[in-house]
Amino acid sequence: MKLDNYFRQFVEKLGYIDLKEDASYDLLGDLPLPIYLDDMKKGLVSGDMENKINLDLILQGMLINIGADQDFLHNYEYINVLNHYIKDITHFSSSNAIEAMDYDYDKALLLLRGGYILNPMDRYNSYNYARLLWPMAYKEEIKEKEKDDFVREALRILQEIITANDEFAIAYYELGNIYSNIGEYLKARNYYNNALRRTDSETAKEEVREKLAEINDNAEIEEALYYIGKSNYNEAVMKLTGILSQRKRADAYYYLGVAYQNLAQYENSIMAFQNGINEGADFREAYNDYAISLYMNKEVEKALTVIQEGLKKYPEDPRLTYNKIQINLSLGNIKQAKDDIDNLLTYDDLTEEIITNLNILKNQFNI
Repeated sequence: MKLDNYFRQFVEKLGYIDLKEDASYDLLGDLPLPIYLDDMKKGLVSGDMENKINLDLILQGMLINIGADQDFLHNYEYINVLNHYIKDITHFSSSNAIEAMDYDYDKALLLLRGGYILNPMDRYNSYNYARLLWPMAYKEEIKEKEKDDFVREALRILQEIITANDEFAIAYYELGNIYSNIGEYLKARNYYNNALRRTDSETAKEEVREKLAEINDNAEIEEALYYIGKSNYNEAVMKLTGILSQRKRADAYYYLGVAYQNLAQYENSIMAFQNGINEGADFREAYNDYAISLYMNKEVEKALTVIQEGLKKYPEDPRLTYNKIQINLSLGNIKQAKDDIDNLLTYDDLTEEIITNLNILKNQFNI
């Protein structure tokens, strides 16, 4: 498992001590006892560890050690010690992790991971482990290729929790948080709604409602994109006009233009694209699709103007340049089209489709 390699580095955050011969903890006598280094430093500064062992810190250290390296040489002995001194290991890991969350995220995560390794069936500890695990993907020190591992593992754990107990509301809530964060708003909305149905706390309900309000427009746009992908353009129009009746959004206007364009309602499409650009849809596809609708509506000169505006912002965009060539040919501007074809053929990133079409145009117009 890739995460095992990541967590193994945290063994370096542990120090190991040996008990004095007259110590009263028989099970600990022959073992190197792990202590989280920051806890050891605090103990030395305060004097708490000068003359006596702090068993609680040793037990936390064992859990952290297991969380950092589940194949560690002495883990079997550590598990025996933990079972001997702690009635409920995952309660111990959760309570200590929650206490540590505000001042040492790594320690909290390692405690929860240790508890999860020893008892993955404890849903509260597992939930807290997943809750702290997925945000690790966005830490600067995490390599790009490893980021998804943290999110996938958190999703897997939370899905297992609700499979085992489909009334565990906070697991649904956390799944909503993850999917909202990665931009899958329909899934996020579904999980938030499931959390809302399963909680009795008015405070928790209000928090879920706030999350739903935050993502609702994005979820509606995602649903509209689903309809566009399925060529169900009328449904997409209904979704998008519903959003725009509440607030103006550049992306909603753009997708509304796309839907109208596919319905051959070019005047509506032109209006939507123009509104989108006015609201800040300042990306190449907006100019390109706006020009196509103008062209299809026989407003060829305006289409060329829009293409040229787009090329001022994106001067090396192949699709914009290709459509400029098409419009100039339709207007009889052969020399301008030839110059643009010759220039475009020097680009390194042309698709085979564009190269083929450019050569067809050259042969067709003898240029």
